[in-house]
Amino acid sequence: MHRFLLSIVLFSFVCGCERSQSDSVVCEVLLPPPGSNEVLRSKVRIADNLEVIISNVFIPPGAVVPRHYHPGEEFLYVVQGSAVQVEEGQADRELVAGDAYVIPPEAIHAPYGGPDGGHAIVFRLHIEGQEERYLVPEPPPTPASGR
Repeated sequence: MHRFLLSIVLFSFVCGCERSQSDSVVCEVLLPPPGSNEVLRSKVRIADNLEVIISNVFIPPGAVVPRHYHPGEEFLYVVQGSAVQVEEGQADRELVAGDAYVIPPEAIHAPYGGPDGGHAIVFRLHIEGQEERYLVPEPPPTPASGR
């Protein structure tokens, strides 16, 4: 029952439906404003000090999200478009519509939007009382060798 309700909630906030002139129902994905748009924050009842945060995320075409990390685990599902996941210690990974990906706690990352932008639903398992996101400054450039 919970999965069914969650599916309905997700469908309702990422899709818009209307009747066409032929009386059929036409649905399309509606893009949220750029950035991370929180739609739910709730305590996890089976674990102390944890909460879940669900966000509707849109990264515009070519836009880069500043380097950051989350204190908890992040689960994402790409709904539309694409983005490139740039994560410290990992090869860059293109994520396209239909892909799912897990970002470990405290993994420093800075995704950027693909040619049409990237739209994803993101679930974060989050530690209560901590910031949702911590920005990480860009590392200083390394001097050229021999100079």
